[in-house]
Amino acid sequence: MFFDIINEVYFYLLNLFQGTYTLRILESFFELLIDIAPYFFISILIQCLLNRLIHKKSITIKIKSENLSIFAAGILGLLSPMPTYAAVPVGLSFVSLGVPASTVISFIIASPLLNPSVFFLTLTQLGFKIAIARLVAAYMLAVLGGFLFGRFMRSFVIKQEVKLKDQFTPRRSFIKNFYRASVFLGKYFLIALLISASVKALVSPAWISKIMGPYIQKSLIIAIALGIPFYSCGGAAIPIIEVLRDMGMNDGAILAFFIAGPATKIETIYIFKSMLGSKIFIFYLFVTIIGAYFSGLIMYLLF
Repeated sequence: MFFDIINEVYFYLLNLFQGTYTLRILESFFELLIDIAPYFFISILIQCLLNRLIHKKSITIKIKSENLSIFAAGILGLLSPMPTYAAVPVGLSFVSLGVPASTVISFIIASPLLNPSVFFLTLTQLGFKIAIARLVAAYMLAVLGGFLFGRFMRSFVIKQEVKLKDQFTPRRSFIKNFYRASVFLGKYFLIALLISASVKALVSPAWISKIMGPYIQKSLIIAIALGIPFYSCGGAAIPIIEVLRDMGMNDGAILAFFIAGPATKIETIYIFKSMLGSKIFIFYLFVTIIGAYFSGLIMYLLF
């Protein structure tokens, strides 16, 4: 039914815009939509299932080793399906349970970088190598951030009292939660597809290959800069990168984009600045942006 509707709309627009640049953009848009949409909805399904499982469990935290807790918090952050506006307040709530600040920092660095649904989309659309590199880089940055915070900012105490406003309501039915998540994330997904289709239809592959291909230092800086306007959410960014990779973007630049993008989102900047203060916000930007550059460089040199 879904694909029948897409086909009808496609052929109508084909006749309407025959011979124009608009048609080229629309053709690319529908190609990307048909290719990625099933995986996009599966990723939302994964997110809703994980949210439901998390809300059925009560959380009890016992810290025996701060170092081990940093490693564990990085894993929990990557497994968390929560967006930044939920992950940061949850992380702050751990402070009142006696969790060390370095452990909390590890969790809130990891959480925006990756989650199971975004990993699934990365794997299916960009392949095993990029997915694993993204996972390893995100985890290493979270752990490194936790240890650096414990080493150099131990005297800085997180004192914020945050009232949690749950964005996911377990009282709603699973179907309703799935629908609301699809509508919320779908608008970013469609905008990303339109941007991707425009790039694919209008931008020369030779130009992309020239600025983001063999010159790794320049391509990494450009990729980090692209994360500021083009990274809306983890899944929605993937179609843009898929198109740029086909045009010649190297794997190191792709990884740098995926690490720097979450750190420079407007949502992330606002949440970190307002809830954690300027010092932690600057620390977070330093760790993720420098980490993005060197992660991309290592990826390029190894592969």
